[in-house]
Amino acid sequence: MLLSHVGIINKNDEQAVRFYKDFLGFEITKEYVVPPELSEQLFAVSGSVKMMVFEKAGIKIEVFISPEYKPPYPEFRHIGFSLDDFSEIMEKAQQSGIELITGRTKDKTVYFIKDFAGNLIEIKQK
Repeated sequence: MLLSHVGIINKNDEQAVRFYKDFLGFEITKEYVVPPELSEQLFAVSGSVKMMVFEKAGIKIEVFISPEYKPPYPEFRHIGFSLDDFSEIMEKAQQSGIELITGRTKDKTVYFIKDFAGNLIEIKQK
């Protein structure tokens, strides 16, 4: 079995593009509006929902646009990326105002960043 894609929510197109395209370097490969009857059946949402698809190096992320989105608390859901150049993304995050979260124990350090809608992204060096 292979993972096909990940679906997440962002508050607006601008946030999604700034983070996934401009910051992480994904390409926008599709924009689609899920019609009301389908969004009701699949997601229990009344009305149409815009979806943007971002792809890079075999990774596919479907970003659903919902202005009312607020990340749940506590938030455990996240996407994890193994990076070729970990230090570059850390530096870029600091320059871009991307929130960096560091968790440490005696044996391990774990790093997360948040996209502009508050979704957690775990980052690791390959």
